[in-house]
Amino acid sequence: MNLQNLTWPAGRRNAAGISRILFCPCEDILTFPALGDPETATTYAELIEMEDLIVCKTGKKFIEIYCTLETGEVKSKMVGPRDGKGRENSVELSSPGNEAAFLGFDSYTDNLPGVFVVLEKNGKWRVVGSLNDPAYKDDSDGTSGKAGTDGRATKLMFKSLQETAPPIYKPVGGVASLLVAAA
Repeated sequence: MNLQNLTWPAGRRNAAGISRILFCPCEDILTFPALGDPETATTYAELIEMEDLIVCKTGKKFIEIYCTLETGEVKSKMVGPRDGKGRENSVELSSPGNEAAFLGFDSYTDNLPGVFVVLEKNGKWRVVGSLNDPAYKDDSDGTSGKAGTDGRATKLMFKSLQETAPPIYKPVGGVASLLVAAA
C-alpha cells in the first residue's frame, strides 16, 4: 500500500457521543464480514470499513438497547507487546431505573459472547466484537442512588480484543436488516 495524506477539513463537525446501540449474541450470527488484509489493501479505509452484511441465523436478529444520553461510549486502546499489537475495544452503556428487563439482560449476558453495532453521533456505525473476537461483559455496576439528586441506574461495559479499532460498518442499504428476524 502506498502512503496516503491524512487531512481534516477546517470546520468539519465532530460531535462526540453515541445515539444507538444494537446487540446480538455470536451464536445467533450466521456470517460476519471480514476486514481488508494489510498485505493486499490499497487504502487505509479497506483496513477498517465493513461493507458486507452481518447476517443472522433464521429467526434471529439484533436487539436495540436504550442508553441514557451522554453516558454511552465506544473506546479503543492499543495493547500487546512489540510485533504483537492489537486493540482492546469497549462499549459502555447506562440504563436508568433498574428495571427488571434490563437487569435480566445484565444477568443473561454475564458470560455471553456477542457483537455490538453502535451509532456514533457523527453518523458512523462502529462494531465492537466479532465471531472470532467477541465482546464479553467486563463490568456491571448498579446503584439505587443515595439522594434525590443521584442517578438510579446500571452501567455495563463490554470488551473485545480485536486486530483494529472498532470497524466502521457501512453496508449497502444500511443497518435496518439487523433489526429484522432473518428468514
